[in-house]
Amino acid sequence: MNISISESDRCFVKYEKLKDNFKWFYSNHEELKRDYNDQYIAIKNRKQIDSDFNLDLLLHRLNLNNCDESIAIEYVNN
Repeated sequence: MNISISESDRCFVKYEKLKDNFKWFYSNHEELKRDYNDQYIAIKNRKQIDSDFNLDLLLHRLNLNNCDESIAIEYVNN
């Protein structure tokens, strides 16, 4: 049996992962403010995977050119 996932199904899965990452960010915002204030953080699979004060440097390290990952990036501030 050959099961193929449609492009819309793949997009929906990526959207759900991205939504979960942003939910995780906002539910952990207070703790993140203590540890990462005034920084950009990258979140994948509901885990903080990198951070930097400079968004360009963070993006460069993550190598997000043509990336097919559901990585949320958000700025943390008080």
